[in-house]
Amino acid sequence: MPHSGIPAARGHLRLATHPDLPRPTGDHLMLVLRSILVAAAVLWVSAIAWMGATLALLPLLWHRAPVGRRLHPRPSRDARVIPFQRRQAVPR
Repeated sequence: MPHSGIPAARGHLRLATHPDLPRPTGDHLMLVLRSILVAAAVLWVSAIAWMGATLALLPLLWHRAPVGRRLHPRPSRDARVIPFQRRQAVPR
């Protein structure tokens, strides 16, 4: 059933201010500069994180873990049996 009322959405919405509103002033420039500064800070922190992860995983290139076997097998020891000590019930 076709909808005969007001259209639900416009074909083309422009992301701009209303023509009657005043143009942004120096505050707009400060917002742009702050957003650039935040983007640079995020890039810097992520670069440090990548370098830290790389440094943390770097020793695996030299000392690879053995797969499927131990380098020095340990001799198996017998389990120690600790005798159970019985206690008498304490009367109330």
